[in-house]
Amino acid sequence: MMRRARDVQPPDLRTLSREELEEVYRKTLDLAAKLLSYRALSASALREKLIDKGCAEEAADYALAYLQEHGFQDDRKYAESTVRSYTRRGYGTLRIRQELRRRGIERDDADAVMEDCEPDLDAMLALLDKRLHGDLSDRKEVNKAVAALQRRGFLWEDIRRALNEYGASIDADFD
Repeated sequence: MMRRARDVQPPDLRTLSREELEEVYRKTLDLAAKLLSYRALSASALREKLIDKGCAEEAADYALAYLQEHGFQDDRKYAESTVRSYTRRGYGTLRIRQELRRRGIERDDADAVMEDCEPDLDAMLALLDKRLHGDLSDRKEVNKAVAALQRRGFLWEDIRRALNEYGASIDADFD
């Protein structure tokens, strides 16, 4: 049976000589840098990956602190990149916040990045046009289009604005 990295016990750092300890820290730092060379990761995701690969928690914390101190890992920049990416893909603020939480971004960083995030009205109008084809007569189809926008994480006030822009009349059925 093949052993997974999670099954590997990290070394007990208290029992290691100074040279061995330095080697463990260096290998952990090298692995962290290698993981970040593949793709950007949040601090919590990087720490979790290092521990999953059998690194000691103290060594993982050291590597993370070193990389952050030298600017190789920055949760704020990572969050900004994620927000830009998901906005370009046509997602709303609720869905983007959910993705930031899933990726381990701290609430303070997420809030700071999301302050400047405006919903993409063009993307919302494109989705409405794709769903409705300019035909606003079928209330059921308009409701489905609204539900699709909600699933993409747009707030009701943004959906209302997009519907008004698209030309759909909003009545008490939506409120």
